[in-house]
Amino acid sequence: MADYKTKLHEAITELQQATKRGEMPREVRIVKIEALVEDYFAKAGEMPDSTALERLADLCLHEELTDTNEHKISQTEYPFLSERQFDRRDNREVKSTTGMDGNAADGQKHGVPTRRKRTDYENRFVDKKSRIRNKERKHRYVEFTKVQPVVVYKLGDSRA
Repeated sequence: MADYKTKLHEAITELQQATKRGEMPREVRIVKIEALVEDYFAKAGEMPDSTALERLADLCLHEELTDTNEHKISQTEYPFLSERQFDRRDNREVKSTTGMDGNAADGQKHGVPTRRKRTDYENRFVDKKSRIRNKERKHRYVEFTKVQPVVVYKLGDSRA
């Protein structure tokens, strides 16, 4: 199994070198890539590992990935960016560092409101007030729910 993998990676390296020298056009390269994968599958009984498949995919897209045109995004319908081109594009984009993201034309902030974190003193004060209010609520609840006396009213003689 390892022997098949080694041979596959050597063949991919040879294809890469021939492609970089400009000796192999895309159509020929794709036919050779398909033949490599089918041959590996016939001998090993499984598909190549992800590393080999990624290298083969890069070979298929060699022209797009090695295109150094800075305006490839606007000039190509479906552009592919290499890692370096993607990083360059990301660095050139304007980042929002002004802090004006949530501000509208009227000068008001219409973003999601955020609370500042309370200090320890404020937390102790809030806890103390909450405990006092909870005691008052508990007292009123107990008074309301305890057994109440039954008040009986007698209405006068209604026969008249």
